[in-house]
Amino acid sequence: MKNQIFEKYYLKYSNLVLRIAMDRIGNYEDAQEICQHVFIAFYQSMDDVSEDLVKAWLIRCTKNAIVDYYRRVSREKEFVANAGESEIGSIAIDGGVEPAEVRLDSLDLMGKVLREVKKVNRQWFEVLFLNCVEGLSYTEMAKRLCVSETVLRARLYRARMYVREKFGDDYQKR
Repeated sequence: MKNQIFEKYYLKYSNLVLRIAMDRIGNYEDAQEICQHVFIAFYQSMDDVSEDLVKAWLIRCTKNAIVDYYRRVSREKEFVANAGESEIGSIAIDGGVEPAEVRLDSLDLMGKVLREVKKVNRQWFEVLFLNCVEGLSYTEMAKRLCVSETVLRARLYRARMYVREKFGDDYQKR
């Protein structure tokens, strides 16, 4: 009986949990892992969650799992960097750990920017994603996109100009 109830909620809300994680993280495999952890936690405490609060519980648990994910990534990056300066995605942190809330706000804005750019121009989205999220060099990006570095730099320039015009105020507030 418990498995049937769990399956019902999983089928109903797994896409929501995965979408929230994907929007905040941008990496499908990590988002799937978070989704899996959220539903394992839900299965373990299913009896304690009221039926009308399941969706809210899953959303809150997902957001908490995302914060935990960034804390773990931060520790791993700091260990690799061996002091002073570490990098999380495209957010440089000088001299220590930035509060998770600040990182999440920055990542929310980054997700918002990338979604908007993707609607406007797919090529701009690709170069921004490869540069800002994956951190690839111009040479690596040009190879992956099968274009010359000159074309890549032009696309990146145009994409950045669009982002400055569209989101300049949001960036300056941060």
